[in-house]
Amino acid sequence: MDDSGNRAISVFGFFRVPWVEGPCVAAAPWAAFLEKLQFSPDFAYAPGYPLHAVDLLGGRGRLLHPAGGPAPDAERKRKAAGIVLQGLEVLGRVPDLTVGSVYRRGVTREVLYADFVEMINGWHAESGSSCRLVVDGDGTERKLRAAHRRLPSDHRYIVGDPELLPARETPLLQAADLVAHTAYQYLVRNPARAFMWDWYPRVFPRSSLPMDLGRLH
Repeated sequence: MDDSGNRAISVFGFFRVPWVEGPCVAAAPWAAFLEKLQFSPDFAYAPGYPLHAVDLLGGRGRLLHPAGGPAPDAERKRKAAGIVLQGLEVLGRVPDLTVGSVYRRGVTREVLYADFVEMINGWHAESGSSCRLVVDGDGTERKLRAAHRRLPSDHRYIVGDPELLPARETPLLQAADLVAHTAYQYLVRNPARAFMWDWYPRVFPRSSLPMDLGRLH
């Protein structure tokens, strides 16, 4: 999962995938999408370039500002926004990949995360299964770890602490960033991003709309 939001709202976008040995089921189609991007006539994408929705949509970042290159014009910015939509569509076609998002207004991402951890634990308690959580981070997010450790030891279905990995080095977390930011734009209705207000329900029709965890309180 990865987060998006502002001071007024916190959002997490996430994937649920079967826990199996070997590569994640979403890894192959996402890797193919990134490989195809390397041959784009519009961008000099290279492996390791970070793909963050807020940069692609705002005309910022390494992909749009290569060293020594000109600043992006309106058409180039439009094509960069198209990368976000294309990436979402790839995710929407992956079998066995459940895409979702949660949000809460007026709280930090740490508070939202703690709420979400309790909900995830409840999901797995009902099914008698277990899970691991992989989250964008650099390993220093103590409050995220604390959310796991507050779960009762005799009723805990989330294994261990969150696995905190930097999104810039983890392609699937970059994919989760696209989901989180798209859900965020669906919720806040920024007029400058009106073109993407319907992306979330249109690309992920089988998924529920962003879930308001504030209603649980």
